[in-house]
Amino acid sequence: MTNSLRLLAAALLLAAPAFVPAFAQAAPAASFDGTWQACKRYQGELWCEGLQLEQRGTQIRGAWNWRASNTGGINLFKGRLVGARVEFDPEGCVIGAERCEPRTPSEAPSYLLRCGAELHWVGADVTSCQGKIDEGSRYRRVARDKIDVVDFSAYPFFDDGKAHPSFDCAKAKTPVERGICADPVAARTDSAIAHRYAELLQRFSGEPARGLREDQRYFMTIRDAAYENAARGDRAKVLREQLDGRFKELDRVREYPSKGLVGDWNNFAGGLEIRRNAKGEYVVRGNAAHPLDGRWVCDAEVSGRGSDERVVARAEGDYEGSALELTRIGLAVRVRELDAKGAAKSMSEFCGVNGTLDGWYFQSPPPKP
Repeated sequence: MTNSLRLLAAALLLAAPAFVPAFAQAAPAASFDGTWQACKRYQGELWCEGLQLEQRGTQIRGAWNWRASNTGGINLFKGRLVGARVEFDPEGCVIGAERCEPRTPSEAPSYLLRCGAELHWVGADVTSCQGKIDEGSRYRRVARDKIDVVDFSAYPFFDDGKAHPSFDCAKAKTPVERGICADPVAARTDSAIAHRYAELLQRFSGEPARGLREDQRYFMTIRDAAYENAARGDRAKVLREQLDGRFKELDRVREYPSKGLVGDWNNFAGGLEIRRNAKGEYVVRGNAAHPLDGRWVCDAEVSGRGSDERVVARAEGDYEGSALELTRIGLAVRVRELDAKGAAKSMSEFCGVNGTLDGWYFQSPPPKP
């Protein structure tokens, strides 16, 4: 990295903006939620800056990251909506190897203005999109997997020591709700889950959206059972594990999945690997288990021919047995277990008693080791 590029990075770090715990309030119409990116060439090197913002009412938190060659960094910030702009606190922190280190504050707040699908850093005197805006300041909306996404719930920088879950703690009634409200870490993760779930629902529609709602309800049922079945002294730990696992699952779901059936598809209970072999056949490996105690386990390895929209796959050589019907619908895959005649099967041959691979699956990359 050239010295001049390092100087530019240092200047941007000092001038970069800075974000407050998430509240479950409805965001204004001009939401700043989402991920954006701006890339340009500087002295022959590609310089990319990314913005990840999450809005709760008028409060906003986010991350600004930059990448050039094999170097880069990520800052965390807090801010608030003021009119059509975000005003960021001068203070922030830089993510290090172990924690987010306090950053030297700039002399004045930074401002971010949304103009349609673009965001712009602007000066204090620019209050609308009709004002003079530097053309080079624009950030265009990109898919979540295009930038280095940060799990905000993992950083105490956004924590004020109070519980701010996705619901009103004054109205908490169930044991799990009271447990979440008693633990600021669990509350932060609950809020992050609600935000990510709502973000995905905005992308999904029709049957896939209903499938995602079913998956979320299943998670909540398992979460509540895990909490109530745990020994009293282990409940906080179990609740954190349940919430953390769910957030990571939702965070991996691709908002812009590739076309067709090929890929890795998952839901709360399990997943599918769908590939094409040299013969052009679809090869499907399916695994699932009861998320609470593994009382049933599913294991399927089937193959079949079809289109990018629908495949009926059976175990090799078993033309009379059960099959998996995989149908691509919108942004998700619908799986049904069929009998030899093609009718819906009530008892699975791939799973233990009461288990099933039936359901909706959402594309996501394999988890990082």
